[in-house]
Amino acid sequence: MEGGTAPSRKVMVAADPTRESATALQYALSHAVLENDSLILLHVENPDSWRHKFSFFKRPSQAASSTAFSAEGSGGELDFLEAMKQACEIAQPKIRVQAEKVDIDGKEKAAVILSQSLAHGVDILVIGQRQSLSNAILG
Repeated sequence: MEGGTAPSRKVMVAADPTRESATALQYALSHAVLENDSLILLHVENPDSWRHKFSFFKRPSQAASSTAFSAEGSGGELDFLEAMKQACEIAQPKIRVQAEKVDIDGKEKAAVILSQSLAHGVDILVIGQRQSLSNAILG
């Protein structure tokens, strides 16, 4: 490389409000993302999920201008996505961060993630793992 800078890459992290997703994001920020890379936080939403059927139990949303995010999620269902984006911008200020939400549209979640990664020309895809290490090894 003659210019001394690595070519920028696109890194995608499958994002949802779980510990595994947060761990995947931490891994991406510390091991996969380099200066001047682009990071896409992709949340695949299932509109038919039971969570949406009981949405009338949620507390009222705060104004969109609020910058405070709480673990209880009183600022709306996708506050975690904005909080993840802000965490990325703090941890890696020289990367471009984009948060995206897509509907599952009756497809498998994995298929939606892969099709979105292809559509965006992603170089690295990072996904959290929900099973324990012993289950992954021993089956």
